[in-house]
Amino acid sequence: MAKTNKVMDRMRAAHEAQVKGIRAYPGFQQISDEFDVEYEVAQQMVATRTQAGLTQADLARRMHTTQSVVSRIESGVNVSIETLSRFAVACGSRLQVRLVREKVLPAAVP
Repeated sequence: MAKTNKVMDRMRAAHEAQVKGIRAYPGFQQISDEFDVEYEVAQQMVATRTQAGLTQADLARRMHTTQSVVSRIESGVNVSIETLSRFAVACGSRLQVRLVREKVLPAAVP
């Protein structure tokens, strides 16, 4: 068991070193912020569908698409405003978008 703990400790240390290196990457914060937005959108979409009592298949029928497309939409990645709106309406909701002002302006967006 002691040998297992030493291996785990080495693996944990290696992982922490890797994470530290990744966070030092110049574009890390921007990528992390973009992921956070996509993740939040995805969470809200799944919650909205679930609260409406719909399965992905049910929602797909309402949106005139397939369950696999709904699954992709719920990933929150590269989803258009139009698609988000259709998704919301099919769940008996409406889409509302807000922009929140940051205290410090970010560097120019590429």
